[in-house]
Amino acid sequence: MLIVLLVFSLLTLLVATTLAPLPWQAPVFWAHGVLAMAALPLIMAAMQHFVPVLTRSRAAEARLSRLPLALVLVGGVLLLVFSGALAWGWIVPLAALVFLAAVWMLVWMRQRSRNALGGAHPGLAWYVAALACLLLGMTAAALIPLFPPWQGSLRQFHLHINLYGFIGLTAVGTLQVLFPTATGRVDAGVSQRLRNDLAWAFTGAVLLALGRTLEVIWITVPGVLFWLWPLARMAGVWLRTNARQIFAWHGAAPVLAAATLGLTLALVGVLLPGIASLDIFLAGFMFPLVSGAASQLIPVWVRPGRQSDWHEKARAAIGRYNGVRALFYMTSALLPLLGYRCGAMAGLLALLWFVAGLAYWGLNDWLQGSGNPDGAE
Repeated sequence: MLIVLLVFSLLTLLVATTLAPLPWQAPVFWAHGVLAMAALPLIMAAMQHFVPVLTRSRAAEARLSRLPLALVLVGGVLLLVFSGALAWGWIVPLAALVFLAAVWMLVWMRQRSRNALGGAHPGLAWYVAALACLLLGMTAAALIPLFPPWQGSLRQFHLHINLYGFIGLTAVGTLQVLFPTATGRVDAGVSQRLRNDLAWAFTGAVLLALGRTLEVIWITVPGVLFWLWPLARMAGVWLRTNARQIFAWHGAAPVLAAATLGLTLALVGVLLPGIASLDIFLAGFMFPLVSGAASQLIPVWVRPGRQSDWHEKARAAIGRYNGVRALFYMTSALLPLLGYRCGAMAGLLALLWFVAGLAYWGLNDWLQGSGNPDGAE
């Protein structure tokens, strides 16, 4: 399931970014193709993968594990709305379905947290906060068709609480655990940082969304600064302890670090007039985030269980030249801040390169027969 959703998300990112400049559909169509049809289901599936780890419990139940696929269908129907094939009022029931999906996930997380031996990992609280932001975002979405005079403001809140609340909190909460795994070095302070920094990040996301909604800069600026504080603390620890891995030619660490820089620059872009912060968020943050997570996790998803030499070789093959790709992703994050509208091109090329390399590795592994369950080489 996770591999299918990951590949689907990668292809959706490529197609949407490539076709977005064409006049065939409005930008909102392509943005929701990426965020609603690809990112949302993938994040839900990733949460279902990580929550059992954070709570030391069994995998998600079969019914819940089918939720991400259902959300892909919801996203597909939403695209029909934005294409004009369905009436605008369809947004209300679609937003309600996503709202209910988030509630289901929250109830499940609550149950797992209560039953966790020794208590749940503090990273779980970041997922709970992220889903709370999704609930706020879906509430705003459902109100858009019902209150036409407020459509512009509701759209701003819906967009920013989902980007910097739902996606941002999920990503950073996961990065704090995933990055040490990718570098092979223990981060002794990660649990305490996760506990201390969640309030800053969550408050920042809400203030940012409210500030953009109300067009009040003195609300937006504190929101951005609140969000930047946890990112600065996390990045500072990484640079002190893992600089060699971050500035390496290969591996997941360079692109995961690039994703952190991309999120930072997207937050800065929110404060600058005329800057397409969504472009920075997608190409400068989501592209390296997805490719970096894939570099580290795909071998585990292909062959779960005990780690072996095969897993190390697979990670090395998938993450080859990630350091170079990280430069492309950072270019995509920087160019929009300098006033260039073509910034996504560099990230698109890097993502295409990564997908091609991933496909080559998968085909080669299949031909060699090394992906069989018994671990034979």
